[in-house]
Amino acid sequence: MELRQLSYFVAVAEEFHFGRAAAKVRIAQPALSNHVQALERELGCQLFIRSTRRVELTRAGETFYRRCVGILSEIDLSAEITRAVAGKTIRQIRIGTVYPATTGVLPAFLSKIVLKYPDIRIHISSGNTGDIIRNLESGQINLGFIRPVENIGSLRFFSIAHERYLLAVTRTNRLAGQSEISIDDLRSEKIIAFNRQNLSYTERYFNEVRRIRSDPQHRL
Repeated sequence: MELRQLSYFVAVAEEFHFGRAAAKVRIAQPALSNHVQALERELGCQLFIRSTRRVELTRAGETFYRRCVGILSEIDLSAEITRAVAGKTIRQIRIGTVYPATTGVLPAFLSKIVLKYPDIRIHISSGNTGDIIRNLESGQINLGFIRPVENIGSLRFFSIAHERYLLAVTRTNRLAGQSEISIDDLRSEKIIAFNRQNLSYTERYFNEVRRIRSDPQHRL
């Protein structure tokens, strides 16, 4: 089993198409198919379900994909760390970010990185906090800008910015003239919010606070 075979397998798993994967890794499609088939023979199981339009991972393929991504990411990271220890310039950095950071702290952070390392390649991907944490754990990214979380496992994080919450009301609303508004003031108000399963950090925070405040057991 060779590292390049793992890279070829990951390309197919991410593109769901042998032709696009072959173009991505810059080899001929027949050669790519041969490498994947060689992997399957060596592992003794099928990694893909093939059809005329696309390919899909089997359950074994999904497991192998996660492991391959971690292995390849760890190798890339090890190479960068070794170069840094030897006094060589870091060549690339992979960043994951939640949307608000892309218009706030991220531009200032990138400008400082580029000034210090003018030749560095920067790869940026966006996602939610959960996705970014998983990508950090698997080694797909080097650092991430996330929302606060209660449990981040073995990872480490620190606060770099704080956001203010703003409340929009009509001019005739009873709260419009108040200089300060508490959660209790909102108890009788109808709140306009998104109705969806994947709530943002802010939405989950306010939902939880309102739930606690409305629970008689939590009232003073």
